[in-house]
Amino acid sequence: MSGRRLRAAADLSYDALTGLIKGDLDLIRCRAYSPPDVYKVAGPRIERACDASTYTLTPDFQCVGVSIGEANASPEKAEQYVAEGAATTTLIRESLFAGAESPVDRLLTQLDALWPAGADVALTRTGRPALLNVIRRWRSAGQANPHIDQRNSEILGDYTFTRRLGVNVYLEVPPENGGGELELWDTVVDDERDYLEQRRPDYGLDRKRLTAPDWTIRPGNGDLVIFDAARVHGVRRLTEGQRVTMACFLGVRGADDPLALFA
Repeated sequence: MSGRRLRAAADLSYDALTGLIKGDLDLIRCRAYSPPDVYKVAGPRIERACDASTYTLTPDFQCVGVSIGEANASPEKAEQYVAEGAATTTLIRESLFAGAESPVDRLLTQLDALWPAGADVALTRTGRPALLNVIRRWRSAGQANPHIDQRNSEILGDYTFTRRLGVNVYLEVPPENGGGELELWDTVVDDERDYLEQRRPDYGLDRKRLTAPDWTIRPGNGDLVIFDAARVHGVRRLTEGQRVTMACFLGVRGADDPLALFA
């Protein structure tokens, strides 16, 4: 463990975002970004959709939407990602969040206003919109291996990102001492070749080969958390309740380029 204090901003702003991109901050955490009533309205529909979904890389959680991580793992999933991305975004926005504002839609509007060049949904290599966000649900005994999210993807065509920021909105979290915390290591992997050589056959890294996480964060219901996706991160095993999140990425290019959102 590094012993270094976590550097975090409590509000989403241009200065906080640039601090995160430059490495001057480790985390942006906006408490109660999504009001509790949002999940009260959308929760039953989201949970039914999660129960009907699959995630091919691990049985530890359910995922609404074919994620870009799955798409990078097989040609079949890559084709499905391109074909279904826009429709899944519409499903989440208009069916699962019918009658309530999707937190990621709110985030997109906010980023478009605060970033000088704006923000928009990324395009796939075919010119079709990427999936804007996924919804993930962990239940008791679920966890996520320590991992990074690789910066670029062939599926997104000509984008060359200098940073890829991970975004999570926590719609529901386990009770206190129920697990499901976000784990962060004081390790940012810029040379992805080293990571690929150490990666498990399924995904991520072997916990037994790592030190304990440097920071363990227990978000509250509705919290928004943003961090550098090249930082090693994971999810502590749940022992009670469930963990439901909306997740996406912010692809960062130059200061004069729009942010690109995708999942």
